[in-house]
Amino acid sequence: MIYIEHNYKEIAFKVIDWFSDYFDVHPEVDVNIVTYGDIRCWGQTDEHEWEIGTYVIDVAKDQPLRDFIATLMHEMIHVKQWVTGRWRGDGEREAERLQYKLTDRFWKENVL
Repeated sequence: MIYIEHNYKEIAFKVIDWFSDYFDVHPEVDVNIVTYGDIRCWGQTDEHEWEIGTYVIDVAKDQPLRDFIATLMHEMIHVKQWVTGRWRGDGEREAERLQYKLTDRFWKENVL
């Protein structure tokens, strides 16, 4: 598979801004662009240890662009769950159910 080099940070912040407006949830989010080999998954989210209410998302760039965006959507759903305090179980069912629906909606509304 061939991966086209994109400005991943710029795309990530477009996704985060879109998601924040869509759900009217505006958390502080930092994004680290990594590879799958760095974290052994496509994405992960955590709250800053030293700054409560600020979140860090690591997202792997070595995946197709649509999957990269879906991974960010997935992780932003977890951020929203933390911010609102609402989720069931580990929150994965909601994140998996919505990640591509949100990605496709974002894709239709934005030119990358």
